Amino acid sequence: MQLRWRELFSSKVETEARWDRWDFVALALAVFIVGWVFALKVKTFYDLGYSEDLFASLQAARSWLEGKGLLRDNWSGNVLAVHTYLLLLPLGLVAKPFGAPGLLFVLAASVGVTYFWATRMLRVLGVAGLFAVVLAAVLLASPISVFFYQEWHHGFHVEDLAPALCLLLFYFLLQRRLIPSIVTALVIISVKEDAPIAAAMVAIVAGVETWIASAGTPVRCRFNRPAAIVLLLSLAAVPLLLAISFSQPPTMYAPHSVDRIYIVKPGTLSSQGALFAFVLSNIADWLGSEVVRQWLWVMVVGSFATILLRPYYLIAGVPTTLVAWLQNQNDLLLWAPRIYSTAALLWCVTLVGFASIARGITLDKRRGQMAVLAVAVAVIALSAFDQLALVPLARNAYLLRSGSPYSPAERRQADELFARYRREGKPDEPVVASTRLFRYAQDRNLFWLNRLHDRPAPVWMLGDSSDQNPSLRISSNRIGVRSEIDPEDYTLIDHRGRFVLLRKKQ
Repeated sequence: MQLRWRELFSSKVETEARWDRWDFVALALAVFIVGWVFALKVKTFYDLGYSEDLFASLQAARSWLEGKGLLRDNWSGNVLAVHTYLLLLPLGLVAKPFGAPGLLFVLAASVGVTYFWATRMLRVLGVAGLFAVVLAAVLLASPISVFFYQEWHHGFHVEDLAPALCLLLFYFLLQRRLIPSIVTALVIISVKEDAPIAAAMVAIVAGVETWIASAGTPVRCRFNRPAAIVLLLSLAAVPLLLAISFSQPPTMYAPHSVDRIYIVKPGTLSSQGALFAFVLSNIADWLGSEVVRQWLWVMVVGSFATILLRPYYLIAGVPTTLVAWLQNQNDLLLWAPRIYSTAALLWCVTLVGFASIARGITLDKRRGQMAVLAVAVAVIALSAFDQLALVPLARNAYLLRSGSPYSPAERRQADELFARYRREGKPDEPVVASTRLFRYAQDRNLFWLNRLHDRPAPVWMLGDSSDQNPSLRISSNRIGVRSEIDPEDYTLIDHRGRFVLLRKKQ
């Protein structure tokens, strides 16, 4: 009994987890998941359910293939001044020929990778095939995981790919494979300036788990050298990525990422050193913030309480709350660009916890097995209920709702109206659109109505007179709330219900 209890708080790492039929079952399910998620994402895309960041990412990803320079878009101009989205560069090879659906497919593929590698991770941790397939599905189908990949309103951020890459890194680190670990860590670091935090968390978990799993062996055998190297690499990458961002001249629409911090005056943190000094001098405020308190609850219910088997990861994981705290926006902690580091840590800890429970509780009596199963189902149900309370919008994904604000009739009106723009408009002609209408100009020279200062006047306008965002609302007689554009300069080409199509007068 004491041995079983000890197994709950330690891992059993099998460096050789041979493939069997359950791995092929997991692979088949992963392929199915990719198709399912992609179908839902594409449906939402064509139902006009996505806007803003998906299309800014699309422009930035393909800009180097269109001769516009590295990571350029019509939202911020120079993306590197805001975020070091280096991973968008290779994604341009998909974004250029396939547009926004190409990026949505990459995201769907990462969901399949997450499931398959979660299954492989459990196998490496000594879990039997059937249990690995089921437990990986429980993790991926949890409301927080679904909400993360759902990407309500935006549809895609490059940060969405980081947790899948982190699981791949975790797998390599558990097997102590140096070169694959370093390569994967570099890919994660290329996601964004705070992505090294995610890689560092994974390295810490892998290092601790392999150290505990090797109890009784010499220190040199217990020490996970690849995990230590990845941790040092991640720590060194943060100031380097910040230096890249600080080296870019800020503009009106491309302030440095730290200038968008809402708890200090813009320009106060003008260097990496100033940022680090500010964080160190305000640690007490950070640790006592609402962000950290909410994060603790997310870690408990999000891990199905398995974090209680490894409570020390709560201490190591606090840096994953840094960006949300600096932004001073508690309600955005669960937004994908804020929580992706937490998601990576959460999934690694949950898999380790699942493996411990699967190995530690091996009861011979059927009555005992039924009792354990009942408790497990109750914990999963309670955690799922609490997760839904945190992310209620996940219900829409479970119900296969696209999240579009438009009725089917309104979408038909929009398709009929803006088909004329697709026929008559030229790809290089500047065009602006209301919030949810970017899809019609995704492969054109799309601009944002509220970011036209020192930019060319749009030739075309695709408008929604009842848009939820007043600054992007376009009607036949009014263009935006603070727009300097005169409606008299445009001709009403046609309208359908709430939608209008305008063209600049010759």
